Amino acid sequence: MRSMLMGLLFVWLASNAVAGECPGIPEAQAILNRCLRTPLSVKTVERIKDFPVCKVTTQEGETFFLSMNRKHLIEGILIEVPPLVLSSEDYQILKKNILSSVGEGTEIIVVTNPLCKACREHRKKIKQLMKKFKVSFVIAGFNREEINAAVDAVCRKKNFSNLFDTERSLEICDSGKLKVWTVSDTLKKYGITGTPVFVFPDRRVAVGIGQLPPTKAGGL
Repeated sequence: MRSMLMGLLFVWLASNAVAGECPGIPEAQAILNRCLRTPLSVKTVERIKDFPVCKVTTQEGETFFLSMNRKHLIEGILIEVPPLVLSSEDYQILKKNILSSVGEGTEIIVVTNPLCKACREHRKKIKQLMKKFKVSFVIAGFNREEINAAVDAVCRKKNFSNLFDTERSLEICDSGKLKVWTVSDTLKKYGITGTPVFVFPDRRVAVGIGQLPPTKAGGL
């Protein structure tokens, strides 16, 4: 129930973003009194950084989030999502399993799969990276079909020009299996179970085409 309520929190954050100040303790107390059956005593009211919402804590240890327009109150815990960054060891694992590289300059690792639909649909965006960065491709798979296609790509030593070509018969080799399994298991440790995945020189990770920031000269 709490997870569902927290999901609703983000739905109304955008629709209820109204400039203004958080209510004082008396006003917040009045709001709680109207909304709750069990009486609680407001302890603090503070604005949450980066969100149009006020955090209300009570003497009893409960936490609520109140929209700036005072129309919605949600109980729960607002969790800051930590940045996704690979360890140095896991970054080196990806480096050791690079299939091919295109371009020059700062290296960006692109973890992909021959069956990656988003990669096929956004080849132009990946090509744009190649004009300004060294793009290195690493192959992974997260289900049987993807794994077989990934192993085939590694065994055939494919590059970006033929990486997404459909093969009538798959080539399976032990070295390909080892590389694909190693990369896939490494990413699973971070909760990553799909492609594309972009890994930047600082080991920061962006999952999905939509998370890829726009390119600009000299960096991202």
